[in-house]
Amino acid sequence: MRVMPVALVLLLSPVTAGAAGEPQAVQQAPAPAPAPAPKSKPRPVKTPVKKLKPGAVDTTFPPAVLTGDGDLVCDISAKENGHQKLTIVAGGGLEFDVAVSPIVDGRVTQAGPEKGGSYRFTSHLAKPATAKLPGAGTIILDELETKVAVEMTRYQQPKGQGTELWFTSADMKERGIYVEFAGRGHATNGDQYAFRVNLGPPSKGRGRVKPGSDAYESNAVSKAVFIEAPVTTVVVTTSVEKIAP
Repeated sequence: MRVMPVALVLLLSPVTAGAAGEPQAVQQAPAPAPAPAPKSKPRPVKTPVKKLKPGAVDTTFPPAVLTGDGDLVCDISAKENGHQKLTIVAGGGLEFDVAVSPIVDGRVTQAGPEKGGSYRFTSHLAKPATAKLPGAGTIILDELETKVAVEMTRYQQPKGQGTELWFTSADMKERGIYVEFAGRGHATNGDQYAFRVNLGPPSKGRGRVKPGSDAYESNAVSKAVFIEAPVTTVVVTTSVEKIAP
């Protein structure tokens, strides 16, 4: 029996370089971009509301400054209520015609008619009253404090030391005069006002003061004066916003 040789053929497939190394990463398609978020409407900015104590004044805005010329009449004593009237004759400013308390802390100095002297006092509102303010009209006065200090370079005192002395605006020391009215008021719509009124050196005027004794310094018994002077009024306003229900 004849044996036939068998040929064994091996098919070798080619091996690519690196096949035995680390497995290659498979590239993936980029992820789709996220959808844009819906636009939101801007929220309105709310101005914070200040909480004020009763009678307090909001000073968010600068005060109004009014200037004018005025006439002041003041008649007051240490025992009875007095009368003060301020009238604006030109420009702007606070006007009032009120009853005030008797003199508080009144003092008079008298060095002699040719040497001069001084007087000072304070007082406050005695009865409910109204005032007029440009831009606001009539307001109700809740408070009115008066502070006066006047120096005189000379005066007349015909009945001698300790008696009533007289003076004119020309006798007043130009840089020795301080007249102030400070207070608060409100309008019928609820608006509130804080004010301070100052008078400058008078251009015209006259007055009389009665000291309590013939001493160099004594209490003030009474005082009456009329002057024409520049007037400066500083006002801070607080408006009340009414919200419908």
